Amino acid sequence: MRVFVIGSFVMACSVKVARLPQAGESLTGLAFLAEPGGKGFNLALATHQLGITVDGLFAVGTDVLSPMVRSTFAQVGFSETMLVPHAGSTGAGVAFVDASGENCLAVCLGANLALGAEDVRAVATRVGQADLVAATFESPDAPIREAFAVARTLGHLTLLNPSPVRPIDPAILADTAILVVNAIEAADLGLGTPDAIADAQGATPAIAALLDGGLELLVVTLGERGAMAFRPGLPPLHQPAFAVAAVDTVGAGDAFTAGLMAGLLADEALAATLRKAAACGALTTCRFGAFDAFPTAQTLAAFLDGAAV
Repeated sequence: MRVFVIGSFVMACSVKVARLPQAGESLTGLAFLAEPGGKGFNLALATHQLGITVDGLFAVGTDVLSPMVRSTFAQVGFSETMLVPHAGSTGAGVAFVDASGENCLAVCLGANLALGAEDVRAVATRVGQADLVAATFESPDAPIREAFAVARTLGHLTLLNPSPVRPIDPAILADTAILVVNAIEAADLGLGTPDAIADAQGATPAIAALLDGGLELLVVTLGERGAMAFRPGLPPLHQPAFAVAAVDTVGAGDAFTAGLMAGLLADEALAATLRKAAACGALTTCRFGAFDAFPTAQTLAAFLDGAAV
């Protein structure tokens, strides 16, 4: 199994606080962590941890953080051919994480925004070798559009996580097989309110329109309420959340998506795939930070063997 990620890299700084700050307020931090991150990198790393071969494209800047990016890729076993140098700053971000594990964050994407369609065309053969091509919206439309077109022409799966949310380019949507969003993103995209989706006995009109338009699977994550999956011509499928002592929710959504891809590529039943995805997300919340929190295939299997949900 092979996944190609149109990726983003962000040097992620996290500050643990008793509660999230209000506007203009200064708080005392309880812990600080700086680690490699970004939604694209987290997705690639979480997928790699599950034993899936990962390739991709990640723009790296020409600043002081660039050597750290290259060192990180070598450390986790990713090829340096996945890195594309672009002038400017490497992506960086800051997150505040409260006592319950909830977070708010700001990201400066820097060089990530310079990744272009020409970068994808230069590695089109590698894109075409992947069983699934994935992207998040920390990358620009052009490279996503190019990579998804290559994948769909060859009959391969594509997965889009449009986060941070923005309107989806119709050309990208037309080549998207799997769409993964959280409840807030779903509402922003006009797919329905969190309550409407969580309680749905069938697809909302907007979701039905997507499925009628060619989307094969829509998954909406709902935090403590679990996740809902929608497919053409079938009733929604609900996956409850696992009860864990959450420490930090950063990276949980990326881990969920990695677990979803792993199950789909293994041709597992959707119910089992969603359970695996939910477990990956839950396990990731049990540690502060994301880089060392993503479960391995062995950790995931042990957790699922002992889990009640």
